[in-house]
Amino acid sequence: NEFRIVSIDDDKIQHILLKKRVLLIDSSAQVFPFEEPGSAMDFLSSNQTDLIFLDLNFPGISGWDLLQKLKEITDAPVVVLTGNISREEQEKISEFPQAIRLLEKPISNDHLSEIFEFLKS
Repeated sequence: NEFRIVSIDDDKIQHILLKKRVLLIDSSAQVFPFEEPGSAMDFLSSNQTDLIFLDLNFPGISGWDLLQKLKEITDAPVVVLTGNISREEQEKISEFPQAIRLLEKPISNDHLSEIFEFLKS
């Protein structure tokens, strides 16, 4: 069974990096990239996914608001990515049990392998 992964980030380069790294670990994984949170939400409300990568910073909407909305449409685990982890973010992430990790971008191969192990268990 192949992993279906949704990536929500307004930075195209992050999608390219993530997809490359994911495919190195699991060449059968499917990555669905979305630069616009609204279209990601539409996709998720009618498609099954195993994992979501979510950037915290978007023009016009915060990643925290997105996390709140995600909770209403999917129970897939979320990995929150940010350029620079603040103490405030570390505290806030604990309010979202669906968020399994808070990591700095770009995600490392080690972190990604760890997440895949977690998903398989």
